[in-house]
Amino acid sequence: MSKPRITFLSDSEIEAIHDASLRVLQKTGIKVMSETALDILKKAGARVDYQTGHVTIPRGLVEEALEMAPRTITYGARNPEHDFLLNKQKAHFCVSGMPPFVSDMETGKRRSSTKEDLASFSIVADYLGNVDVIWPAVVTTEVPPPMQCLTEFITVAINSTKHLEHEALNARDAQYQIEIAAAIVGGREVLKRRPIISAVACTISPLTYDKGITEGAIEYARAGIPVAIMPMPTVGGTGPATVAGTMVVNNAEFLGGLVIQEFASPGAPVVYSAGPGTMDFKTGANIRTPERSLMHLGLSQVARYYGLPSEIGITGGTDAKILDAQAGYERVMTILTHLLTVPDIALGLGGLNRALLMSLEALVIDNEIIDYALRFIEGIEVNEETLAVDIIDKVGPGGVFLGEKHTVQHFREVWVPRLSDISSYETWEKRGSKTIDEVAREKVREILATHRVTPLSEDVEREIGRILKRAEAELV
Repeated sequence: MSKPRITFLSDSEIEAIHDASLRVLQKTGIKVMSETALDILKKAGARVDYQTGHVTIPRGLVEEALEMAPRTITYGARNPEHDFLLNKQKAHFCVSGMPPFVSDMETGKRRSSTKEDLASFSIVADYLGNVDVIWPAVVTTEVPPPMQCLTEFITVAINSTKHLEHEALNARDAQYQIEIAAAIVGGREVLKRRPIISAVACTISPLTYDKGITEGAIEYARAGIPVAIMPMPTVGGTGPATVAGTMVVNNAEFLGGLVIQEFASPGAPVVYSAGPGTMDFKTGANIRTPERSLMHLGLSQVARYYGLPSEIGITGGTDAKILDAQAGYERVMTILTHLLTVPDIALGLGGLNRALLMSLEALVIDNEIIDYALRFIEGIEVNEETLAVDIIDKVGPGGVFLGEKHTVQHFREVWVPRLSDISSYETWEKRGSKTIDEVAREKVREILATHRVTPLSEDVEREIGRILKRAEAELV
């Protein structure tokens, strides 16, 4: 079967990015704020200055880390039917996450997000067929900051049976998340074999590693939890003013994080991630431009060069503040082009305003766009059956194929939208002349009214309650 795929970098260009990244790590080095990580790097053979946190990493250490990293990773879920494998063969999709604002369904206005909003996003994502991973969609702004991370984690775990991806701002956050996930699946060894959670660990561009996030990532590594190391340099800001130079910063930051993870726990599951951006040089605002997508697509190729699982974002994002035409065309362009490189995980569903604002209606619409895009990248199957020469000969000039058995056997292969209106103008008018955002809003209300998420067992809920009380006593 002919499947459409795109590449932007030649083999020699990918190797040049890799070599440049190694030169940066060996000569320029990185800044690491965690003494735990500095100890790991020192023991591995890196050159470490404890006073400044400056580390230079020899080429050989990076190559060792790349050898240790698994090439495939299983992502489990509370419902095993939602388990999947990261093996560079199929794209999976993740809800965008962590802005403090939502688009209110009743008013259409932006407001601060709450735990209730997060529960709604989790239920809708649990229902949608093209969502595989749920990153907490919004911040629980009403919860005290020390408990936000854990509250968000638990809220998603209760309101969805799919794979849960979050982050930890420190080692204790990670430890509590691991303890809760282990309680859900029946122990730490079970969790290690079939992790129902994963984590994102963001670096600080350029070339800096936060103490808390780094130590949280180390905890995950030692528990066998997959970690997506996500640099987010911006062209001309926290990266060079050239696209290639910013890609080098992204790649070097990933490789530095990979070395920490693999020497903290050899064989730790690590996912290649990339979130480079571009900015408006007049205002400093992070914006979506063709260069942004080119960097994501190019770094997706770099991940394949390393043979590592990949999580590339932001696929469904838009600069639009509401669900208008701009939101539509930007979402389609980014989702479709990103899928043509087939990342293991495509991140960014449901976001507006540069992922600073989440919309339930946008999440439902993204699910429809993905449905179309997945059919597109399937390509065209060419064989004797599909060429249909005998059927063409049977029907002949001026004939109709509608009543043929061949048509009955194959008509369902043609993609049909679930949300978009394909009726006549007159029928559309009779149905209320609804816009796509109104249709999506109705669908969200239907999902929230009818979709029932399988509850956790009473024993697990009690255990989570006990863990939460301990965390509140310690953290708050």
